[in-house]
Amino acid sequence: MKKLMATVLLALMAAGVCSAQWYVGGAISYGTKHTTTGNDVRTSEFSFTPRVGYVFNDRMLAGLQLNMGGIAPYFRYNVATAGRFTFGLEATLSVMFGKTKQSALQTQSVGLGVAPVVSFGLTEHWWAEAYMQLFALNYTGVKDADGTVRSSTFNFGFDADNIFSFSALHFGVVYRF
Repeated sequence: MKKLMATVLLALMAAGVCSAQWYVGGAISYGTKHTTTGNDVRTSEFSFTPRVGYVFNDRMLAGLQLNMGGIAPYFRYNVATAGRFTFGLEATLSVMFGKTKQSALQTQSVGLGVAPVVSFGLTEHWWAEAYMQLFALNYTGVKDADGTVRSSTFNFGFDADNIFSFSALHFGVVYRF
């Protein structure tokens, strides 16, 4: 997947699609959830997602972000600009594979998400960003060592956890070269 993304980016650069620039950065999110079904459980989630990408023009950019256990290529299309603010939509394809050390369970997960994004140009090179994963289409499968499927889930849409939890809200900073 990394080779494919790099090949596409290099091909577009070589074709002279636009005056473009590379960027690096990352985003953080933190949220808590309180569940009262059965037991009274509070969970907290903190995440940091480093990013690298390429700005093709004022409207389009693409890149890769690293999530825990996987990579996620993404594409952003900016729909409007107001002064230093830019408003866009970002589509992310997340791919994760893993195996637990305690058992021979293998996990695979593939997801497609769409998020609204607000960017603010702090300077010519520094940009602050905020985005919230509101819509997602996910598949997760867990297999035994012999290939027997233990569980498989398929999720579609958004829910109250995304809207009312800060864990779906990401704040980040990127530096454009």
